[in-house]
Amino acid sequence: MTTPAPQPGPYATGPTPPLPAMGGSQAYPPPYQPAPRPRKTGPKILTFSGLAVLVAGVVAGVVGVAGAAGGIADLLPTDLVTTEGTAGSDALALGPSTEPLVFDVQGEGAYVVYEVSQGESARLPISAVTAEGPSGPLSITPPDQVGMLPTNGWSVFPVGVLVPAETGSHTLLVDESVAADDVGLAVGGPLNADSVAGIGGSGIVLLIGFLVGGLGFLLLIAGIIWWAVAKK
Repeated sequence: MTTPAPQPGPYATGPTPPLPAMGGSQAYPPPYQPAPRPRKTGPKILTFSGLAVLVAGVVAGVVGVAGAAGGIADLLPTDLVTTEGTAGSDALALGPSTEPLVFDVQGEGAYVVYEVSQGESARLPISAVTAEGPSGPLSITPPDQVGMLPTNGWSVFPVGVLVPAETGSHTLLVDESVAADDVGLAVGGPLNADSVAGIGGSGIVLLIGFLVGGLGFLLLIAGIIWWAVAKK
């Protein structure tokens, strides 16, 4: 009688795989390494450096504007004529254009000739005004600034600039064809050399402030962009 072969159990799925030999090794995937986070030191340094340079440029610009404004204020004849129509503290002499105007030159510099009236437009051309010094006639050059300057209720117009070569008594004369009793002639000066130099120096400071501020602004923008990219 033949003995039947044993049948596999209901949970058998196949032959049992052999066990790995002792002392063997099995390969495993390397552990996950996260990507290193970008350093933010560089963007911070660039951003705050740009901000500091920008602030320095703004401060220099403010100083330059204030200095230039102060120098210009010193040059403007804000007290050339009083409310009553008499000579103010900025005038060496003031009188009607129908009469010779005599003033005393005590130092070198530029002396500005002004028209003083109540009108809204100038009535005395530079060609109608002549100057006489101790040694003879003097030339009057056109002014650097034109237009009307309101002063204590009066209209002041620059007519020309006189640069005397010697001290002493000088006289201004107006052509009779344009002279009028309601139009005055005044002389102011000499111009403050320190104020003129101050305007030039303040202009340089203003330019430096503009350049430095522009550089700081560019550095600040570059730092912000770098910082934004580093966060991604």
